[in-house]
Amino acid sequence: MASLKVRDVAARLNVSEKTVYKWLTQGLIPATKLGRTWVVTEESLEAVLATPASPNVTPAVTPARSQMPYPAHPQEGSNLSAEARELDTLNRINALAEGAIKTGINAVLLPRSGSDETKRAIGQALEEARGEVLLQGIGLREFFGDMHYTPVLRRMMNEDRNVSVRALLVHPLSDFARARAIAEIGARFVDESSFRAGPLFGDSWRSLNMISSLRRTALEGVNASLDVRFADHWPSVYLLMTEECCFVETYHFGRPDSGPDGSSIDGLVPILKLSADAPYHRILRSHFEYVWGGANPYISVQTLEQVAETVRVSI
Repeated sequence: MASLKVRDVAARLNVSEKTVYKWLTQGLIPATKLGRTWVVTEESLEAVLATPASPNVTPAVTPARSQMPYPAHPQEGSNLSAEARELDTLNRINALAEGAIKTGINAVLLPRSGSDETKRAIGQALEEARGEVLLQGIGLREFFGDMHYTPVLRRMMNEDRNVSVRALLVHPLSDFARARAIAEIGARFVDESSFRAGPLFGDSWRSLNMISSLRRTALEGVNASLDVRFADHWPSVYLLMTEECCFVETYHFGRPDSGPDGSSIDGLVPILKLSADAPYHRILRSHFEYVWGGANPYISVQTLEQVAETVRVSI
């Protein structure tokens, strides 16, 4: 497809280049941005000019604001032609694909709380992992709570695979754990005895027992290893990182507007799958190592033995 420069578009629409840049930024002219350069195809501009919702411009006519090119996300009921809608969709798909390729995003997966496909993708990546595997989360119940991925970790340790698993969890008695319990279940968990009887602390207690069991199995072998540390901090993301890829989900205190008290606030947002050479992959690894190393005096990090003693779990 032939491409036009901004000055060409300005001449065709009989407006200033400044105006064209403004329309491009607002998405009023379908275009692709390569670095700092806007690319407008001849076909894209022709579709704008031919659309009833666009200005009927000639070199002697300046379009009125109410007649500016159609938006990049046309609303239902607009009078855009089928060709213009199709072109708009293709432009948006191209822009998304271009951004994903540049940033190393291989896939955008549905939220894990309701997608079996997402769970299978994460489970398969864990099953195929060799070498170092990093896990980060709050309690990671699906890994250490005898749920979705616990059988995979069991096989790793039982078969003595060449894997080194490190997991960074939230300390079950930390301030953040208490804040999480209040947000998820209710303010009644401010009380110490109620908090310890609550589901978040119970999940952590079960995870500690599972982690201890898995680590004992790993110690009987030669190749597989498992090490876990617990931090008093906001973990920022749910993370599974292998030497081949990375799955990352942003953590939050949000919940659906219709969610009843006690509903989950986990797994409700899309998950990004990153390639191992993605800059974001490297940043996440740096984040993990920073917290794991305990260099920040304001982030308390404890070993499995220290936490097990605190919550009275035998390891």
